[in-house]
Amino acid sequence: MATHLKYFFFLLCASTIVADSTQLESSHKSKASSYYPRPQDFPNERLYNAYFVIQRFKNTISCDPRSIITTWNGPDICGEKNYRGFYCTAPTGHGDNLTVTSIVFDGFGLCAPKLQGFIDQLPDLALFQASSNKLSSDIPRLNDLPYLYSLNVESILDSSMYKPLFGDPHCVYAALDSIRLKKPICVMYYPSGIQKTEETTGATNAQALLLNSNSLSGPLPANIGLSKVSYLALANNKLTGPIPPSISHLQDSLLEVLLLNNQLSGCLPHELGMLTKTSVIDAGMNKLTGPIPASFSCLSSVEQLNLAGNRLYGQVPEALCNLAGPAGRLANLTLSSNYFTSVGPACSALIKDGVLGVKRNCIPGFANQRAPAECASFLSQPKTCPAASAPVACPAAADAKKNVAAPEGRVARDYSSYVIYATLHE
Repeated sequence: MATHLKYFFFLLCASTIVADSTQLESSHKSKASSYYPRPQDFPNERLYNAYFVIQRFKNTISCDPRSIITTWNGPDICGEKNYRGFYCTAPTGHGDNLTVTSIVFDGFGLCAPKLQGFIDQLPDLALFQASSNKLSSDIPRLNDLPYLYSLNVESILDSSMYKPLFGDPHCVYAALDSIRLKKPICVMYYPSGIQKTEETTGATNAQALLLNSNSLSGPLPANIGLSKVSYLALANNKLTGPIPPSISHLQDSLLEVLLLNNQLSGCLPHELGMLTKTSVIDAGMNKLTGPIPASFSCLSSVEQLNLAGNRLYGQVPEALCNLAGPAGRLANLTLSSNYFTSVGPACSALIKDGVLGVKRNCIPGFANQRAPAECASFLSQPKTCPAASAPVACPAAADAKKNVAAPEGRVARDYSSYVIYATLHE
């Protein structure tokens, strides 16, 4: 009898263990399936594909002080509580199908080795902003993204961060107070090749890449000019090497560029002067050298030009200073902390008016200049950059603008009115 009871209890225990193990396996499969959703779990195929792009990037993140990536789970990518930093709208041509169109990682403190393979794999992305993270090593290529975008800065007081307003699913607004911008950004979507038939003041086909205050290192991509970027902000990083000549190819799209406080070196490129639509060029606090190229006289749209804190030398070109004249738009020219040796009458007038700053240079007879010994030491070193050339032929667009008088009573705009400056943390 005792033997039969022992055998009975053995079978009971064995069956319990088998049942428990079966339940555990089932539970494990259930958990595993939550990390590998089926296509039918998503509203559309674009979000299904975006899920795997996000998960691959998530697996590369090595620090996440705010536990942001714990929300990047499951198929509800466009939900209000999940996938912090990702925002969805419906691009034109896709009906009401939502997809990832904006990413804002500002202040998240994320650490990741690269962005290539992430934002370049989200084909509907219009805006990527990730200041104050540690997304190091590379600047992703944007020229493979098949969409063109219209980025319009408008004065809209009441908006939720990157949520559709006014019933328009194709336009997304940013409550930019949360990212230290005073004006919301509206991003509207138009398929590649389709252009608007009417002109819209302040609007342009554009993409924005805003990566201030990260740990980006290495050179700027040699083919950076092949993108369609209009707002490029890369301040306070560790970028090295020259400004690529291909940047001249952005003359039809680049509106503002911020390269402030990096370690860029080499000669100040002639091609930078071909950016005839650019209103802000800020390459201050780098290691750029050479004279200012004659092509800078073609910067007919420039309002803010900052080249302070570099190793530039020679004469400040009169043709550049003339851009602040009656037909020009230049409101601020900052050349302090370089090694310039002379200025002409037009530039002298700008210094007197407070438009041109030349402190800590090597200009005889001017106050607040470098010590003569410091100037002599620098100027005696071999110079490898091309000498300042004769006047150059400007692109047709620049010549046309030179013949259009600036509005009477024009005053310098506040820095916060420029997208790239507004993205800088105070």
